[in-house]
Amino acid sequence: MIKAVKAKKHLGQHFLINEGIAVEISNLIINNRIKNVLEIGPGMGVLTKNLLKESIKLKIVEIDSESIEYLKKKYPEVEKNIINDDFLKLD
Repeated sequence: MIKAVKAKKHLGQHFLINEGIAVEISNLIINNRIKNVLEIGPGMGVLTKNLLKESIKLKIVEIDSESIEYLKKKYPEVEKNIINDDFLKLD
């Protein structure tokens, strides 16, 4: 079992935990035939896992190293698509 990530207040983290909302968001992306998605701050990947089921080119920006390690363990197929940085400071 992979240890859950705790939200860090200093990073302003609030994790999406509602599976139903994640499915609704995923369905909007899929139904609109969006093929490229940049997910900012995926946390523990509640939305990520739904997007991985589709043929979507997914890039992830995550500043929290704990979340990155969690994602790499739970969804190893995204490892090469993770950008470890602060989205607000990216060019």
